[in-house]
Amino acid sequence: MKSAALKFLLLLMCFSVVPALGQSSTPDPKKIEADKLYNEGNGLFRSGNYLGAMEKYQAALALAKDFRYYYQLGLSFKNTRQIDKALEAFEESIKLKNDFYQGHNAVGGTLLTNRVYDRAIEAFKQALKHNPQMSQAVLGIGEAYAGQAQQLVNDGKVNEAGTLVDEALQQHPNNAKLYLIGAVVYNKLDQPDKAIVAAQEAIKQKKRGAKGAEYFEIGIAYKKLKDNEKARAAFAEAKKDPSYSRNAQYELDGLKGK
Repeated sequence: MKSAALKFLLLLMCFSVVPALGQSSTPDPKKIEADKLYNEGNGLFRSGNYLGAMEKYQAALALAKDFRYYYQLGLSFKNTRQIDKALEAFEESIKLKNDFYQGHNAVGGTLLTNRVYDRAIEAFKQALKHNPQMSQAVLGIGEAYAGQAQQLVNDGKVNEAGTLVDEALQQHPNNAKLYLIGAVVYNKLDQPDKAIVAAQEAIKQKKRGAKGAEYFEIGIAYKKLKDNEKARAAFAEAKKDPSYSRNAQYELDGLKGK
């Protein structure tokens, strides 16, 4: 169920250069040189020369410690797929400035890429604590909750997944992915009425893309409720999605004559 497009978006969601640094009222020669290297690194970063940018940021950090240097270094590492080093750099940035919501968001996005869902959720929560309107963090936390719930389902911990989904939907009710995983979990918990509501909400909130998964869960829920007419209608909609065509046809075949 993981969306490749969304994963790619999360990889890139904070790839914007932090503005150039200003000078203090009593300039430190080392800081002035560090700022110069930082700004040079930003220029290289914008041009796509991430390795060159990395060298400049590391040289700046050798002269002075600044949360923005670490943040940009983390972005450079992430763009060159050095994910562990990127995470270390982002974590250093928020050690220096704990209310740096972009840094917390970057930590969350990196952990999400590594499927470390519990820590990603906490990082996104910190980002939203310092900036409740940060759309990337809202998107990220929904994806992280959905990933963790799916992980629990895969491990056979369906009751725990249900508790997690209930909590997540209370806190983040505007997330189509969360409602979809909610529908899956509620069906597995034999709560078809809740599954239908969740899947319908997922359809309502989903802005683009096929909706086979949502209609398939609606079909499963109506099948559990023995409302075969509505189940057939839902599976027929799910069949329009190539990813669910075979499974939906299997369910339709099973409902023949019922």
